[in-house]
Amino acid sequence: MFVEDIKNDFYNLLLGNRVLLLVHYDVDAVCACKILQDLFKCDNISYTLVPVGGISELKTAYDENNEEIKYVVLVNCGGTIDLVDILQPEEDVVFFVLDSHKPTDICNVYSDGQVQLVYKDDEENIPNFDDIFREDEDEDVPDENLQGTERLEAVVERRRERKAWEEKRHTLMFNYTQFSYYGKPSACIALELAVRASRCNASALWAGAVGCATHSALHLRPPAQCLLDAEPLNRCLHTQRHSTTAHVVVEKDAWLPLYRWWSVEGALSHASCFAPKLKLHASSGASRLRQLLADMGFPLQQARQAYRSMDVELRRCLLTALETAAPKHKLPVPTRATFLLQKPHAQPLAALDTVYAIMALIEHETLPKAEGFQKALSVLQVSGENESLKQGVSAARKALEAVARLAHSILSSRGLLLAGPFNYFIVQEGTSESAMVKGPLWLGEAARWIASATSGSKPLVASSPLPNGQCLLLGLPPRYDEEPHNLFGAAFEQAAQKSGATVILDYVDTSILVLPVSQRTQFLDALTALLA
Repeated sequence: MFVEDIKNDFYNLLLGNRVLLLVHYDVDAVCACKILQDLFKCDNISYTLVPVGGISELKTAYDENNEEIKYVVLVNCGGTIDLVDILQPEEDVVFFVLDSHKPTDICNVYSDGQVQLVYKDDEENIPNFDDIFREDEDEDVPDENLQGTERLEAVVERRRERKAWEEKRHTLMFNYTQFSYYGKPSACIALELAVRASRCNASALWAGAVGCATHSALHLRPPAQCLLDAEPLNRCLHTQRHSTTAHVVVEKDAWLPLYRWWSVEGALSHASCFAPKLKLHASSGASRLRQLLADMGFPLQQARQAYRSMDVELRRCLLTALETAAPKHKLPVPTRATFLLQKPHAQPLAALDTVYAIMALIEHETLPKAEGFQKALSVLQVSGENESLKQGVSAARKALEAVARLAHSILSSRGLLLAGPFNYFIVQEGTSESAMVKGPLWLGEAARWIASATSGSKPLVASSPLPNGQCLLLGLPPRYDEEPHNLFGAAFEQAAQKSGATVILDYVDTSILVLPVSQRTQFLDALTALLA
C-alpha cells in the first residue's frame, strides 16, 4: 500500500523506535541515506545501517539484524520483489520502501499494511486489484437450486469466465512488467520529507541535488522528467538563506565531468556525452579534438594545464566558447543549468562531479564495498575539508580513463559484435580495464559510451569478468538517452529459461545478471532467438 502522508504516516511512526535502514549500493540511494541519517540524528532515532548489493544480501542483512526491530526502511531496494514472501517477517514488522526501481511488485502495492510504499510514481500504470487477485474456492460450486443440464452449464460458464480472467491477468501483468525503468530519485523524496519535517538545510539540499544529477548523468530518466523531478528542489533553493557558509545554487555550467579537477582537454576526452561524438577512437580523433579546442580559442598548452592553473580569461569564457564551437562539431548542447555547492574561499563543486566521485567509491578497485559506501556518504558533507571527496575524484578520473581506453579498444578493433537484434561486447579478463569495470555502474558507463559512438539505435549487451569463472551481463535499451525504459529485464529471465543457463538474477535492477562464463555463448544465442 502507498503512504498518504509522508510525515505522519511514515516518519512520525519511526520516532522513539529503533529502525533498520537497508540501503542499496547506488548514488541516489547514498544521497537519500544521507538525508535520512541527518533527520534521524536531529530527532534521536536510533538505527542500524546496512548497505546491500542484491536480493540475497538484503535477505541476509534482514535475518542478521531483525531482533527487536519493528520498522525497516529500504532505500532503492525491495520495491521490485515480494518482500513478505522473500523475508518471511513477523506479522508486526512494517517495511517502508523508498525505491526508484520500477515497476513495483504488485504484492507490495496491495499489501495489507505490512509493506508501505513511501511514494507513488505517476508513470506507474498499476493494474486494479480485482484484475490480478481472485478467490477461487467456490469456482466449480454452482447454485444449489440448479439441477442437471443447467448445473453443468453453470460450471462450464464459470470455468470460461475463469479462463478469460486468467488471460486478461496475464496480459495486464505482461504489460506491467515487460519494461524496467526508474522513477523519481529517492533523494528527492527524502528531501521532501526533510522539508515537511522543517529540517531542510544545506546538507539535505546538496544530497537532493546530487540525487537529481545522478538520474540525469546516468540517463536513468528521460530529460524532461529530470527537469520535473528537480522542480521541488529548485523551489527550496529559492527560499534558502544564502549564508556565509556552504550553500547550493543553480547556475549554467559545462556538462563536463570533473573538468575543475582535470584539464579541459582531459575532461573533453573522457566525457561520455562528447568524446564518442568526436570519434576519438578513430585515427583522426585527436585532430578533431584539437580542432574543437582551436575553434574554442583555447591554445593547446592552456587546454592541457590543470583547470585551476589556466589563464583566468580562458576560464571565464569557457562556457561561451563551448556553446559557440559545439554546433560546428555536431555536439550536444554542452551547458546546462547545474547544481553547484559554493563555499567561502573554495572553487564551486558541481553535483555532476560528486556523482562520479560517489560512483568511484562504491565500485572502488581496492576498497572493500562497505568501506567505500561509508566514504561515499562522507563525500556529501558540506563543511570542512573533505578527504573522501578528493579520494573519490581521484578514483573517478582513473575509472573514466579506463572506460575511455576500453571504449577506444572495442570500437577501433571491431570488438562490438552484432547478434541480430542487438549489439554486444565482452571485456576480456586480464586486461587493465577489466578490474575497473567489473561492477554495473562503470560497465554501464562504458556501454553508454559505445552506444553513443554507434548511434545507439540498437539495444546493447555488455559483459565483464567476475571472479570464480563468472561474468556480469548488463543490458542497455536503444536510444537510452531519450527513453530509458529497459526491455532486458524480462528478456533475460525468458532467455535463461530457454537456454537452461545457470543465471543469478540477484540484482535489484533486473537488466543486470550474473552467469558462468562457460554458459555465456548459449545464453546470448537464446537471447538472440528471443528478440529476433
